[in-house]
Amino acid sequence: MENSSKALIIAGALLISILIIAVGMFVFNGANSSITDTMSAMSTQEIETFNAKYSIYEGEQTGSNVKSLIGVLISNSNSNKDENIKIPGVYFEEKGNSKFKNSGLPENGENSTYIEALQNIKLSIENKHKYWIEVSYQNNGLIDYINISYDKNKIIKPMSRN
Repeated sequence: MENSSKALIIAGALLISILIIAVGMFVFNGANSSITDTMSAMSTQEIETFNAKYSIYEGEQTGSNVKSLIGVLISNSNSNKDENIKIPGVYFEEKGNSKFKNSGLPENGENSTYIEALQNIKLSIENKHKYWIEVSYQNNGLIDYINISYDKNKIIKPMSRN
């Protein structure tokens, strides 16, 4: 009889300790989940801040504003050389014909071709003209491509890197 009562006490203690561990895991997972949610909210804010330097140019812009945008793109490509996902591509529709200039996207930290293409586009932009700018986004929320055209109706949807 004494052995069976000791066995019941040991079994009860084991069940209580398992219950305490389960409650501890539940609290830990809940806390970890809220920390993860906070971190993703911060990254969303960072994405919005990053995109803001380009999205202010959306809509109708003068040629000088478009040239400023391209200057921002060149500066960004130098500062984010190793993070290609943060470097938007550019499509530019030339006036009078249906030809598009495409900056492409830099690969493997090599952005000299990209910068050269942007400078070529910049030379084609005339200060006296108005341009229409539209941005497209990646699945992660960052800007993927910036479309520059003389006519809002001639904006094309570029290939996506996703």
